Amino acid sequence: AIAFDLDGTMYLQGTPLPGALELLGSLRGSGVEYLLVTNNSSVSGATYLRKLTALGLAPERRQVLTSNDVAMSHLKAVGIRRPYLLATEEVRADYGSVGLAHEEQAPDAVLLTFDTELTFEKLAAATRHINAGLPYLATHPDVTCPVQGGFLPDAGAFIELFAAATGRRPEVLGKPHAGMIEEIHRRLMLPAESIAFVGDRMQTDIQMAADAGFVGVLTLTGVTQRSEVAGGSARPDVVVSGMTELHELLRQVELVP
Repeated sequence: AIAFDLDGTMYLQGTPLPGALELLGSLRGSGVEYLLVTNNSSVSGATYLRKLTALGLAPERRQVLTSNDVAMSHLKAVGIRRPYLLATEEVRADYGSVGLAHEEQAPDAVLLTFDTELTFEKLAAATRHINAGLPYLATHPDVTCPVQGGFLPDAGAFIELFAAATGRRPEVLGKPHAGMIEEIHRRLMLPAESIAFVGDRMQTDIQMAADAGFVGVLTLTGVTQRSEVAGGSARPDVVVSGMTELHELLRQVELVP
């Protein structure tokens, strides 16, 4: 099986990268399972599915894995049912649909997502609940989110804000942490050495692959330059210029037609 990061790997600024659609088309007819994986927790999985379908990637819902999916599985597994969700209304509704209702007054945990509807009232409430000693989790550690023309502050920036205000840091669930690794295993049901993870970031994608025992494939279509590969704490097993080269490598080993 192959798990792919999305932004910078399969598409960039809303446009599929060269070879991405062709590679997924070959995988569909090959018997090789695949997942499309993102740390972005600002929207629901259903919204991501519609976005990816509009781009032509056309996955099934089970093939789309977000850090919200990871968090939902984790919260239910550890018995959390009434979290304070620092999240958009859409994301709060998504958690509610699986029995994890947002709780303002007496939550049993705090979950920090990428809340693009952030208000001071939300910051104050989350600070109060974190200071009360409740279990404190975050969907992912990304400090910035790339957008047209620059970056936005992401969940990792919020983590630093709350660390300054409360002295606490959350248990982080998304890439490169154990929660995402566990959810990839749960969905694919394969040993680590049978899974490749393809991404463009050394500190998240390749680090997670190394920690999990996956085959780490770095694509140079995103944030990492070839000159930076040697300086990382984890090294990729394979480096490709993009999905066209990866497709050719998979053909050479007869994994895809």
